[in-house]
Amino acid sequence: MKTLGIVGASGLVGESLIKIISGKNLNIRIRLFGNESTGKKIEVASKRITVEPCSSLLDAELDYAMFMANELVAQHYVIPLAKRGVVCIDNSSYFRLNKSVPLVVTCINGQTIGRNKIIANPNCSTIQTVIAVNALKTLEPVKMTAVTYQSVSGAGREGLLDLKYNRGYGNLKCFSHPIANNLIPQIGSQTANGMTSEELKMVNESKKILDLPRLKVNSFCCRVPIARAHGVFLNLVCKQKINVGEIKTLLSSAPNVLLMDGDNLYPMPINIANTKYVGVGRITQDLTNKNAVNMFIVADNLLRGAAYNAYEILEEVMRLDGYINE
Repeated sequence: MKTLGIVGASGLVGESLIKIISGKNLNIRIRLFGNESTGKKIEVASKRITVEPCSSLLDAELDYAMFMANELVAQHYVIPLAKRGVVCIDNSSYFRLNKSVPLVVTCINGQTIGRNKIIANPNCSTIQTVIAVNALKTLEPVKMTAVTYQSVSGAGREGLLDLKYNRGYGNLKCFSHPIANNLIPQIGSQTANGMTSEELKMVNESKKILDLPRLKVNSFCCRVPIARAHGVFLNLVCKQKINVGEIKTLLSSAPNVLLMDGDNLYPMPINIANTKYVGVGRITQDLTNKNAVNMFIVADNLLRGAAYNAYEILEEVMRLDGYINE
């Protein structure tokens, strides 16, 4: 029997991943790893499993490891495990732009997984955006502008609590400014050119996943006071004149996409959260450019934007190993 290690099991993304795996009929042994949660018992597929310290990863007998933790954890443990033959799927940003590491959304570029021992899971808002853009790739996109409306769960558990308890200055545990009844137009650290690290993830990861190195990408990221699911306004410029009807047809047949476009029908966190789908709606011609289209994209950042995408990578790895057949 193969063994899967889940690192960061007690975080928001780790919890979401465990729920997904618990609902699947996988013939696989599970081990859980964490730092602050060491010794805690977590139920996985009706079994209570004790969280082991991350330090024990280096000697653990594993076939697969899913890292739902931060960059420091990935930096310390992924390469040693990969050298021992463990396939590591990392949700942090540490390996994403490494040229030798595939950055994977399986419905777009699952073929890049191959026999690689390290596979990167993209950023949450990037995943939902590129799934929509990939559906329109035949129209030859040349530029995209993505403005994000990102929920507080993207910042972790303390982000949720800053919102829930309406924490103000002096009591904040996650954000630099109060998030309740507010918008924070900065996610991540500011870089030399004024853009933030989160915005650069959208710029650089989109090109790599879509295999469009010449795609021009403009991004602006904002934190909004909702618990779960990210929204993205996308303006996509193509080489040819666009037809809104054709755009809708392409999106309606794309994997993982729900077309929600009509009078009072559009994707929102309230109707997309807790699903694995990317909702796309408010599709309109850009009145300033006959080759451009506007749309609104929503997905659950903990599921489609993290845990479910990582799980789909695991499924593909297991298929390539011949361990599951579907």
